[in-house]
Amino acid sequence: MRFIKKNGLLFVVFITGASVLIVEVVAVRILSPYYGNTIFTVSSVISVILAALSLGYYAGGKMADRHPSYRWFFGIILLSGLTLLLLYIIGNIFLPILSSNFSMSAGPLVSSMILFLLPGLLLGMLSPYAIKLQSVHFPKQGVGSVAGKIFFWSTLGSIIGSLLAGFVLIPKFGINQIIITVGVILFFLGFIPLLGLNVKYTKGAIFIFILIVVVIFFTPFKQNKNDVYSKDGVYEKITIYDGVAFGRPTRFFQQDRSSSGAMFLDSDDQTDLVFDYTKYYSIYKIFTPKVKNALVIGGGAYSIPKALLAELPDVKVEVAEIEPSLFELSKKYFKLSDTSRLQNDTIDGRQLLKNSKKKYDLIFSDVYYSLFSVPAHFTTQEFFTIAKEKLNFDGIFIASMIGDLSRQQPSLIMSEIRTFQTVFPNSFFFAVDSPIKRESQNIVFVGYNSDKEIDLSLPSIAKHPNPIISSLRNQIIDTKRFELSVYPVLTDNFSPVEYLTGRILQKSFDVRSSIAEEMLALVAQQLRYGPRYLSAEGHAKVQDFILAEMKEFTPEVSTQIWEHTAKNGEVNKLTNIVARLYPTQKRRILLGTHYDSKKLADKDKNTPDQAVPGANDSASGVAVLVDLSRELATSNISPNVGIDVVFFDGEEGEENQGGDYSNWEPLGSTYFAKNLDEIYGDNKPIGAIVLDMVCDKNLKIYKEKSSSLNAPNQVEAFWNIGQRFDSNVFQNKVGESIFDDHTPLNRVGIPSFLLIDFEYPYYHTTQDTLDKCSAKSMGTIATVVHDYLYSIQ
Repeated sequence: MRFIKKNGLLFVVFITGASVLIVEVVAVRILSPYYGNTIFTVSSVISVILAALSLGYYAGGKMADRHPSYRWFFGIILLSGLTLLLLYIIGNIFLPILSSNFSMSAGPLVSSMILFLLPGLLLGMLSPYAIKLQSVHFPKQGVGSVAGKIFFWSTLGSIIGSLLAGFVLIPKFGINQIIITVGVILFFLGFIPLLGLNVKYTKGAIFIFILIVVVIFFTPFKQNKNDVYSKDGVYEKITIYDGVAFGRPTRFFQQDRSSSGAMFLDSDDQTDLVFDYTKYYSIYKIFTPKVKNALVIGGGAYSIPKALLAELPDVKVEVAEIEPSLFELSKKYFKLSDTSRLQNDTIDGRQLLKNSKKKYDLIFSDVYYSLFSVPAHFTTQEFFTIAKEKLNFDGIFIASMIGDLSRQQPSLIMSEIRTFQTVFPNSFFFAVDSPIKRESQNIVFVGYNSDKEIDLSLPSIAKHPNPIISSLRNQIIDTKRFELSVYPVLTDNFSPVEYLTGRILQKSFDVRSSIAEEMLALVAQQLRYGPRYLSAEGHAKVQDFILAEMKEFTPEVSTQIWEHTAKNGEVNKLTNIVARLYPTQKRRILLGTHYDSKKLADKDKNTPDQAVPGANDSASGVAVLVDLSRELATSNISPNVGIDVVFFDGEEGEENQGGDYSNWEPLGSTYFAKNLDEIYGDNKPIGAIVLDMVCDKNLKIYKEKSSSLNAPNQVEAFWNIGQRFDSNVFQNKVGESIFDDHTPLNRVGIPSFLLIDFEYPYYHTTQDTLDKCSAKSMGTIATVVHDYLYSIQ
């Protein structure tokens, strides 16, 4: 009996210590179906449990000094069990609501605090309480010895609990059952001693316990009526359910929040795949048609292995799938057949590649299920290098990733593209939905282990019977659209994938702000090209960028190329870029801006011989019109006029213009106006809007004087819209007369007006930099121009 009295508390803290770690490990799995199994989820749970334990240690020590009683000690244990059971019910009710209202990064922290802070705090109170009780009843042991024993057994319990959760409980039992069982154990661990101590409130406690158990019993574990299988796997919760896709009965496979596979139920054709990104496995046909050995990393519902086996009678397919149960589940629920040509390995795919002595003709990496589940070690330069080393010559590596084509920093896809190109110089990137889509989508990466060039416009590809292959030329992402130097190469040492995916999800919550920020990112990209005066290297780069962008957004893109001989005898080749939206419309309106920057900072007394960055005076107008073109191209509603977007070259005049503007003329718009017949014949545009310097933070746009004289009706109509949107930006006053790209257009009879903040103090100086620009200003200009275009009758 004395042994039990002396060591009973050690047993209790062992059990409560184990309970803490079981709850901590299982908490990640509880939140993962709602927020993904990400670093945010893991960090939030660990942080909240540690915070709860810290508060519990402090509160427990204070309370133990005031009430050194077994009744209080076991009462806290009983209360922790009830709290855990009660919060299980609350979690089932409120987690779906919380996950709908909080982001992937903030949601886990908020949910962890609501669900796990109080139970963790109560359990944290027990160790200092046990030290106090043991010291009071066995004073000869010494406080140091008592504390050492208590912390030893409590920590040992935590170790056992952690191992038990990971290696036994989660693989064998459901998360719900584990939490309920721990709650019940804690309740009776407190209740039975209290019953022996004749504590009055035990009857009330057992009544509350029974009530909670009844509520749990009559609100059974949530399972969709269409679920055919639902159980926690070793790594994620696995759900298989029946539904409808594309009007056809379909069976879906889901891991936590990630849709990882599907199969049409009305077809036995194993190549009849549901998700478009999985269909890209078939592009091996134009790169490596004779596939003998293939590796699929990530089995999921085994859709791609099944398709390869059905399509290639001689192929041997190896699958690396780390979740042990998926192979058998696919055989049971997804018509996967046993065959000697399929080898399944329950192993991490990267580990398999690293240790394998085989070479493959095709490697398909299908582990990037969704933005909620992107394994970082499959995103790095080292992984791609290992994959390339295991390819045969002419072999192909395919990976389907998820992200958006935003230029905003940081960017998962931009970093991934840059990383991939460092390993696969001969690489291709395909947007499964559209290369001009702003929202997140599947992006298929293709690395070809060969120097052979693949021309996607060849008739054999363009007319291929496989619709995925024949459409490749329309889905390819032209990387000339992007300047990737600022996006970090992802390595095993640095791959903040959860942070990058969190940024994507965050942008989806504030679409309008994200669009404006995209324009600012377009300005930043142009500045990375360097100076963009006529003979500069950056001038050619920005031309390539504009051409690549507009070819994506518009059906017709043409150029006007000519040579200009300056007064000092220098000859420059200039290029106007003309992109046409809605080309069948006869009535047309022109949107224009210039893309060249000024060479010499003639307004800058300290650095008159340095080039002008041209953030506002050059890049801002290009950014607005490029992004506005995307907006117009993706709109389901067409305006009543056709739109020609013209990027004028040489607006800053001759390269070595200097500060003497007596003979200055905007070269590109002047040439355009003189050669108007080349594009329009006798059908001139009904009007034109020219943008110049529209991104400064304190944006003020006045009615430019010559615009009001030459296009009075257009100016008034535009300003009516502008004033309603933001009267602080669109000043209802006539400003000074300015000679700009609209001037030559007005001279040839096209009613044209200029949008410019001529009060911007930094133009033609080295201070015309990105920090002077505002996304909000550009968003305002783009919105009002857009609304004006749609107001034209």
